[in-house]
Amino acid sequence: MVSSQVSNDNSYGFYLYFFDEVGGHTPLFAYSEDFSDDKNEKKILSIHPIWWHQEKFLKSEKFQTLDLEIGNVVYSATLFFYQTKRRKKRSGMNSVKWEKERFVLIVRSPSSVSFIAQEILHEIRNRIQGNIGDKLCFLVQHHFSASETPEVREFLSKQVKTIELQLRAICQDLVPKTPLSKLKVYMDDEKQKSASNLHPFQENNLPKPKKLRFSIPTLKKKENAQIDKSKIIELEPERIKIVQIKQNPENNNIQVNILNKGSLTLNNVLLKIIQSEGFFKKDLLVKSIDKWNSGEELTIKFEPIDDPSTIYFLRIEDEHEVIKIKRILG
Repeated sequence: MVSSQVSNDNSYGFYLYFFDEVGGHTPLFAYSEDFSDDKNEKKILSIHPIWWHQEKFLKSEKFQTLDLEIGNVVYSATLFFYQTKRRKKRSGMNSVKWEKERFVLIVRSPSSVSFIAQEILHEIRNRIQGNIGDKLCFLVQHHFSASETPEVREFLSKQVKTIELQLRAICQDLVPKTPLSKLKVYMDDEKQKSASNLHPFQENNLPKPKKLRFSIPTLKKKENAQIDKSKIIELEPERIKIVQIKQNPENNNIQVNILNKGSLTLNNVLLKIIQSEGFFKKDLLVKSIDKWNSGEELTIKFEPIDDPSTIYFLRIEDEHEVIKIKRILG
């Protein structure tokens, strides 16, 4: 689902993912030159901090971003939700926290004009919500459509083509038309103007930088827009606490101590250590707990491989839902 970028400026990229409850981050659409062959780009996107800080976006519907800056490039990301009709692949994932489909949108831009990535990100999210809305979930359904009937697959395929055309048009429209060199010059001029207007005794009270828009057409906001309460996801109190993660100096094993700090006993719990290498994941260790009492501390140990690019997660689930997913190493 990767399109060719019409613009000659390849400094900007647009990526749409969804969070698969089994496989983790899964790409749906990309508007970037040769993204399908760029293993380094995929790896950077797979380690973006937004995957480990999804809880931040569950608290409110307010637009928020997380940035990852590597070298001269910044990847600005946001996460949003839509109601889905598909059945979750993991049994018991019927809580309010997981009932909506999670989408991650990432914009890549030069770090020298990193502010523009957040502005583009805000605008592209607005256009997706205004023009596509919950039909975005058709992309996810199509991803899982191998077992569907031919009629359903044909229907989803048509929907996906339409949505991809809309996404491609949005991305093409939002690639900045102003050359990067002029953006830098304009930004430097704004900084000098701000500095020249300062009183000598105002050095510690610098004015906030202006929000700049460079040939990014924006949609008018609806006045008196009402909040859709069905899209608000409430956070549950933290039930599991990771008390300690330590490494044995003798054999290199990792020991993780976890505490059930909730008031309820958890039944039929699975503790999993997941080994992740880019988009490839496997269960390195699975520990089954029949009963985990409130206030009880458990220990799980595993031996990591000698590869700094490998990431390890702790996944905790009971008979009803996934309780916690936490990056613990790498």
